[in-house]
Amino acid sequence: MNPLSQMAIWNRALGFLGTRSVASERENTPEAIQCRLYWDNARRQVLRDFPWPFAQRRCRPAVLPLPEGYEADYRFAYALPEDCLKVHEIRHEGRHSRPFALAHHPENNCPMLLTDAARALLLYTCDMRDCSLFDDLFAHMLSRKLAALVAVSLLKNNTTKINELEQLYAASLPQARQASGSEAREAPLRDSWLDAR
Repeated sequence: MNPLSQMAIWNRALGFLGTRSVASERENTPEAIQCRLYWDNARRQVLRDFPWPFAQRRCRPAVLPLPEGYEADYRFAYALPEDCLKVHEIRHEGRHSRPFALAHHPENNCPMLLTDAARALLLYTCDMRDCSLFDDLFAHMLSRKLAALVAVSLLKNNTTKINELEQLYAASLPQARQASGSEAREAPLRDSWLDAR
């Protein structure tokens, strides 16, 4: 099976619009220009809309000094990984989910995560760019989102088609959740009473 490519996803999106396909991302056609313009935006939106298994990562983030003014609500500040697109969960000691908030560090304006979890384990969606690692359902949804974004320019006043593309994208999200749910099993929770024996 051939790995997915950026061009294949672009042309699938253009196919939804009924416009010309493109042979290269460097083409100077309206279709290529619009796909180039909206590609990263569409890719990041679809990654953020659902925790796609292929883009999930875990890490122990680097500890930062807790900035002044946050002491009443949080005990720790952590640096977010450079490839972090969306934080899903923070676990204390890798086990128990803890509340968290995102903010920007007042000294360097870098994003930081605030929590009361010591030795935090961060579960997040990474900013996946390698198309060969996309799964088929994600590629399909990405092509729908890209089609909806480029349609405004390429189809001009066809608001019916633009609305239809957005609705088709939104309607596909439950299918993604169902497919992902059938491919994962939650680990059973340990019984604290048995652990104590």
